[in-house]
Amino acid sequence: MKVLILFIPLLFLSFLSFSQDKRRPFQELIENTTDPEIKLTTLDSLISISWEENDLEAYVIYIENYITLAKFLKKYNEVAKKAMAVSYPLSTFLNDPQKAISIIDDALLYEANLTNSYLLGGLYLKRGGAYFNSNLNLALADYTTALKNFTEKDSIYIADTYLFRGQVFSGLGKFVEASEDFKNAYNIYKQRKDTEYMINAQEGEIIMYSKNGFQEKAIKQRKALLRNLYENKLYLYLSGQHYNLSLDYKKIARPDLRKAELEKALKYIDSSNYISQNYVFIHSGFSEMYSLQKNRVKAAYHLNIAEEKFKEISKDNYSKLVLLIARYNYQKELKEYKKALENAIELENILTEIGLEEELVQNNLRLSEIFTLLGDSKKAFSYYKTYSESKDSLFKQSKTNALLYYQTLYETERKEKDLIEKKGEIVLLEQNNASIKKQYLYGGVALTMGFLLLFLFKNQRDLKLKKVLNEKYTQDLLQAQEEERKRVSKDLHDGIGQSLLLIKNKVVLHRDEDTKKMVENAIEEVRAISRALHPFQLQEVGITKAVQNILRQFDETTDLFISTDIDSIDGLLQIHQEVNVYRIVQESLNNVLKHAKASAIKISVKKMPASIELVIQDNGIGFDFSERYNDFKSMGLKTLKERTRFLNGIMKINSQTNKGTKLEFIIPLTHEK
Repeated sequence: MKVLILFIPLLFLSFLSFSQDKRRPFQELIENTTDPEIKLTTLDSLISISWEENDLEAYVIYIENYITLAKFLKKYNEVAKKAMAVSYPLSTFLNDPQKAISIIDDALLYEANLTNSYLLGGLYLKRGGAYFNSNLNLALADYTTALKNFTEKDSIYIADTYLFRGQVFSGLGKFVEASEDFKNAYNIYKQRKDTEYMINAQEGEIIMYSKNGFQEKAIKQRKALLRNLYENKLYLYLSGQHYNLSLDYKKIARPDLRKAELEKALKYIDSSNYISQNYVFIHSGFSEMYSLQKNRVKAAYHLNIAEEKFKEISKDNYSKLVLLIARYNYQKELKEYKKALENAIELENILTEIGLEEELVQNNLRLSEIFTLLGDSKKAFSYYKTYSESKDSLFKQSKTNALLYYQTLYETERKEKDLIEKKGEIVLLEQNNASIKKQYLYGGVALTMGFLLLFLFKNQRDLKLKKVLNEKYTQDLLQAQEEERKRVSKDLHDGIGQSLLLIKNKVVLHRDEDTKKMVENAIEEVRAISRALHPFQLQEVGITKAVQNILRQFDETTDLFISTDIDSIDGLLQIHQEVNVYRIVQESLNNVLKHAKASAIKISVKKMPASIELVIQDNGIGFDFSERYNDFKSMGLKTLKERTRFLNGIMKINSQTNKGTKLEFIIPLTHEK
């Protein structure tokens, strides 16, 4: 019975075309054997052959049969691998992402049986890719789950996921999150020396500039990226990048430059991976541009080409979007306003499905425009009002974090509303009780609340006072320590140091070289101790040079690779503030040396208009901040925090186990001398 079950799903393979000599013996073996293991191995060979021969339809069928057999044999890792392998060809070349999603959904039914992190994360990564052109929110959820399932050994897939999720965030208008993901992806690709994907991450950053309205910077960065592509002979990216540059020129209303970039995009179109899609994008761009210039003949010519190419990729929503925009502009130019309206409505439906909020805002403007031309002022006003209300919050998000604010405001209002509703329910219930019971109840509650508020007020006041006293005590202690260090340092330098110099002079007179060397070593040790106790060089050479000197000392006396980027901050701080900045650098370096097991460290000191920003980053083993800070023995972090508080500054710590540590100190400038 088992053999029959296995054999029936594979029978239809015989109806495929097997004219190729390579496949025939494998097909005959499948038909003649009853051993499921042999069938599975043979199917794997057929999958490889069909891929080599670019017979993607056969490739998909072989994989579907392979998955059926692998599930029967309970080889769930193999099920996952093949589901992942078939996703990209289905989504990209066969334009059937829905089938790819269905196959991965089926594989995910056996998620509990998978132990390999690559497979656990990879299934969600591939399904996110299949959702990318149809539903950005579902793609975002899958990419986020993939990141949770991958481990450190899957770094290349983690980088890919960050890159794709950054593109999704960008499409959803979440610029801050997108920028962070692109940077994470770029850093991983850079570590792996993966030039092509570093370029993809850069492209994501450029899109961020463009979406945030920094068009000049976006254009400058994209031109630099194009130069990089030409230098590295990465021609497959040129068509897409020239098209994207044409969109940047569109935003700044430069049709002449836009046309030039579209022509370059068309020149390299056959070198790209997405020829049909690029044809639709480029010719739709030409058509839209010529429609706006009222050149109907050229607009129609390019629109016809885009329409023909779209037939090959009719399931690709992004291609359909640009085609609909081209149709809308052409029909508006022909004064076929009803047809233009139909395309604008279809645009709205697709944009809503995908989740492209920024484009939805622009489409509201199109709908307002076309309803105006149709004489329906009521609908025109409604769409224009929607456009006007939403555009600012979307297009200024990177500068004001407006969406985050509104989200927080919404949550607060919702909670307040829930609280009011609950209070209303309580009032309704209490109305059913006797009047005297209400009075006793309210009186008791009021009395209890009064005592509770009094207790909380007193407790909060005591805690605040205790905190102030603790902070003052700590700051006084640090100040006293510095004064004592200064005194001891001066005594060492002026007392013992001078005595040793006199001894050295006498030894020199007697020409005792061994004793002279010992005395010189002792003098150097006394100087080193003196410098460590108190940095007199602050008064002598200034804070900037003092920091550079301590970095040079660490560079000369340790194996650490130290890189620096230090602005001059002389004269910006008072002397007691400079001492604390110096100590922060010194103690941070000592912490790295003692605990981080790092091989490299980077120190940055930047002078900002209203503050000094100090960043110390290492590539060491990292740590759990809350665990280390609460550890009684860990005085280093607590001391750093106290010194930062003494400067009225902010200390930020970003550290994860085995991922290094980044310390940031923001010290405000008081402009007091």
